[in-house]
Amino acid sequence: MLGWRLIGEVPTEKQFLFVALPHTSNWDFIYGWLAVNSIGLKVQIFAKDTYFFFPANLVCKMLGVLPVNRRERTNFVDSVADLFDKHDELKLFIAPEGTRSYKPTLKSGYYYIAQKANIPLVVAGPNYQEKSFTILKPRNPMATFAEDEAQVIEFARSQNGRIPDKTFQ
Repeated sequence: MLGWRLIGEVPTEKQFLFVALPHTSNWDFIYGWLAVNSIGLKVQIFAKDTYFFFPANLVCKMLGVLPVNRRERTNFVDSVADLFDKHDELKLFIAPEGTRSYKPTLKSGYYYIAQKANIPLVVAGPNYQEKSFTILKPRNPMATFAEDEAQVIEFARSQNGRIPDKTFQ
């Protein structure tokens, strides 16, 4: 893993949603993808549909990247929950910050996907300062989004993004 180490255990659940943060750079995808593949997980990720042009679309398809249209409402939560209903085994990465820039809150989609699909969340992310990738134990969504968001942000504060000014301090 290019000198990086894994902290935590590989999830064994057949279905879960990786909640990956901090997300401060496109490098997060590369290191995250290397980390997940080095532990033998087949995980799919979402990316803006604007990345799906030739020849990048071929690379996206090879890596299992799924397109997301962020320019209009598409009932994203329901469509992703349906994916979990249609597959016995499915692991998806989602970046709840929704951007590589700093925002004081998270997008709530990850929470509602996990609730609707009745799947666990696995909070994970890179720490560039320590060259580590941490994976927390799978857990169910908390009673409210506000509670869940607070716990996920607390995790993000324990990590160091590639560009520290763009994440929770």
